[in-house]
Amino acid sequence: MNRVRFPVIRRCWISLGSNLEREASIRGGVEGLRQAFGPLILSPVYETEAVGFDGSPFLNLVAGIETALRVGEIRALLRRIEAEHGRERSGELEGERAAERADKRTGVRTSEQAGVRTSERFAPRTLDLDLLTYGELAGEIDGYRLPRDEILRYAFVLGPLADVAPDERHPIDGRCYAELWRQLLVRLRDAHQAQLDSAPPPGSAGKSVSGWSPLRRIELALGAT
Repeated sequence: MNRVRFPVIRRCWISLGSNLEREASIRGGVEGLRQAFGPLILSPVYETEAVGFDGSPFLNLVAGIETALRVGEIRALLRRIEAEHGRERSGELEGERAAERADKRTGVRTSEQAGVRTSERFAPRTLDLDLLTYGELAGEIDGYRLPRDEILRYAFVLGPLADVAPDERHPIDGRCYAELWRQLLVRLRDAHQAQLDSAPPPGSAGKSVSGWSPLRRIELALGAT
C-alpha cells in the first residue's frame, strides 16, 4: 500500500530592508510577500544606520511565513519581488558564487572576490529580501547556507526577530532570540560607550549610554497580517 506523503510546512523568517524610497519599498515588499506566501507574521519596523558604507538610514523588519516550498523556490520568489521594486542582484550573485567556489576549493576567499561581494552587499538599495531560516534545518540547502550568519551579527536582523519570536531558538546556537538579543545589545552598548569615552563628541563627556539602542522603532502601517 502506497503511503500518502503530506508536504512539510515550515516556518521561515525573511528579513526586509530598504534605504531608497524606503516606506514605499517596504510596503511593496510586504505586499509582495503576502501575495506569494499568504498571511505573514510581521515584526515592528526599525530605522537603523547604514552598515559598511556611508548612506541613508535603512528601514528594517522581519516577516514570518508558513510554507511547504523548497528553499530554492522561496528565494526565487524573493528575487522576483525585489526585481519588481528595481533591485538588481547580478553583480552580487556573481560575487557570491565566486566566493563560495573559493571557499569550497581552498577554504580561502581572495580579497578580489570578497571585494565584489562586499561592494554589492554594503550599498544603497530599494528592497532587500533575505531568507534567514528554514524551519529548524541547518546547513547548505539548495546551495544556500542556513540559518544566515546575519542573525547573530546584526542588530537590524536579530532585534526584530527577538520582538516577534522571542522564545524561538536559533537552529544552531540553541539559545532563544530574546536571550541572543540581550547579549548582543550589551556588547553594542559597551562598544558605543567605549567609543564615546575614547573620542567624545562635544557635550558628551561622561555621558551614559545605558538607554542607548542601535534600533529606532518607527510607526509604518503595513496593512493586515
